[in-house]
Amino acid sequence: MAWRYNWEHLGMMQQPDYRRRWEAKLAWYRAQGVLPYTDGGGPNGTLIITQDDMHGGIQSNEIERLVLQVLGR
Repeated sequence: MAWRYNWEHLGMMQQPDYRRRWEAKLAWYRAQGVLPYTDGGGPNGTLIITQDDMHGGIQSNEIERLVLQVLGR
């Protein structure tokens, strides 16, 4: 079976409108059978979610670790 991955990077979760749009989008993914990696993935794909830290930065080493984990390397 070929796995399908979707990757969402959340950059502005401290903004209420952005957070609400993300929550709606996540519900849509779930309805499509695409579940977060942290939930074990879904029948129609796996959603990889990363996000900025509280200061708006990203930790590239953490993103690399997650990608390697997802890919089983």
